[in-house]
Amino acid sequence: MKNILLTAILLLGISTGLFAQNTQNGKELQTTNDTTKKVDIYKEFDMNSFADATIKIKDSSVLSQHLIGVKAGYGISNVSFSQDIDHKSFKTPKNFGIYYTYYHSLWKSMPYFGIQTGIEYNEIGYTHLYEKSENVFDEHDQIYQSVQIPFLTQFRVDFWKMRIMVGLGPYGYYILSTDIEDGIPETTNKLGCGIMGSGGLAFVLKPVEFHLEASYKYALSYFVDPKIYSEDAWTYTHSNQLLISFGVFFRLGR
Repeated sequence: MKNILLTAILLLGISTGLFAQNTQNGKELQTTNDTTKKVDIYKEFDMNSFADATIKIKDSSVLSQHLIGVKAGYGISNVSFSQDIDHKSFKTPKNFGIYYTYYHSLWKSMPYFGIQTGIEYNEIGYTHLYEKSENVFDEHDQIYQSVQIPFLTQFRVDFWKMRIMVGLGPYGYYILSTDIEDGIPETTNKLGCGIMGSGGLAFVLKPVEFHLEASYKYALSYFVDPKIYSEDAWTYTHSNQLLISFGVFFRLGR
């Protein structure tokens, strides 16, 4: 009987030890599994997880503005010559036009973007200097009336009741007439294009805005035939104009 009791106590002790060991191993396994699971959670992502992190303008309609207006300006026009030709610029107030501006969010990511186009009437050309005697010149204006169409990419920064504007883009022109006695010379290129830049300040009084701007135009097309003076030594000419303008614009819609 004594032997049977000792055997039972020994078996109970062994069973209790094994159960405690299994319980501890189970906790370690569970902890390990939990840790592995947490690590896997942090590993389970790709670039799409940050798709919503990009700054986007959800309601771009509040940034949309349609403006139509008129501008008039005072211009300084000239033509650059690759050869040594005596000439100078001339000044003219006969520059005006009507314009349309559309401000909007470019692809819902650039809130200060806009485009501007219109139709302008400008006087372009130069004053040719003919030397009559030493240091004495006779001046002949070579003035042309043209119609121009600009297409500008315009960026803006609004603050208070003001707006800073910067624009850049191409323009095209067509010469309509001239003040030259014999009319437009055959060597003059009536159709041309160029690049222009502008900058200015707007005073905003909804729905009216007043714009003060400065712009510079440089024609990429030759103003006259390069062979005008010589078949061998070509002369390259490009018209240019500096313009200071004042405009009144009206906001369409709300």
